[in-house]
Amino acid sequence: MLGGVPRGKVRYDNLTSAVARVLGFTRARVETDRWTAFRSWAGLEVFYCAPGIDGAHEKGGVEGEVGRFRRNHLVPVPDVTSLAELNAQIDVWDRQDDQRRIGERPRTVGEYFAIEKSLLQPLPEDHFETGCRRTACSGPGKIFVARDHHRDAA
Repeated sequence: MLGGVPRGKVRYDNLTSAVARVLGFTRARVETDRWTAFRSWAGLEVFYCAPGIDGAHEKGGVEGEVGRFRRNHLVPVPDVTSLAELNAQIDVWDRQDDQRRIGERPRTVGEYFAIEKSLLQPLPEDHFETGCRRTACSGPGKIFVARDHHRDAA
C-alpha cells in the first residue's frame, strides 16, 4: 500500500497481532513469532509506545484518524459480498482521502504523502505471505505441508 518501508523507528501501540505480552509498565514486549518474522523481513525498527495513559501522547493523531475512518466508512458496516469487494471499496476511500485537507494545512493528504514517499526504503524483493504460514515436515512415507493449524499431505 505504501510502496516502501519507513526508515528509522516506527511507533506501535500494543496491537495483538504483534505483541504477545507487555512487560510491566515499560516499552519491553514479548512479540508474536509472526510479527518478529514480518518486521525482520521488512527491516522495521520498532518503537513501542508506553502502556496506559503515559503513552497516550506518543501516538499523535493516529487514534483520532482510526476513529475518523471507522465513523466515516465502517459505521454502519459496509454491505459487500466478498473481501475483494471490501478491499476495492477501501481503495476508493483511500484515493478520495488523498484529496482531503486536514484543518488549515497548506497541502492535501496525498500531497504530503508524495513528499514522504521518496523517503521510504524499497520493499524487499522476496514476498512475505502475511495470511498463511507453511512449514514442510516429513512423516512415514509422506511429506506434509502445515498451513497455520492445518496439515495437508503432499
